[in-house]
Amino acid sequence: MRKLLALLIIILAAGLAALPAQEAAAQSRGGGDLSSSLQRLQNNPRYRGRIIGTQIRHTEGGALYEVHILRPDDRVIVVYIDPATGGVVGDSERRSRGRGSGQRGRGNN
Repeated sequence: MRKLLALLIIILAAGLAALPAQEAAAQSRGGGDLSSSLQRLQNNPRYRGRIIGTQIRHTEGGALYEVHILRPDDRVIVVYIDPATGGVVGDSERRSRGRGSGQRGRGNN
């Protein structure tokens, strides 16, 4: 019984250790690192402004980057980015596309 329990703990630990590697592999496949995603946001006229904060939001569909941008008109928009692809999946001013559909309307407007 102890051997079985020890084996189970080892398997669980190995699985948990592999999670960050799997996330990194998904990001490298899709070019989804946060710095390149932020650079693309700054090149998009819709999201021009100063980035005032970022965080990772965990949803039912997986993790999303949440980026807070202060626009030139002093309004804040929240943009949601898929870490696996680096693509925008929605923002606080329009309906999200696919993942993170519960994110609509979460801004400091």
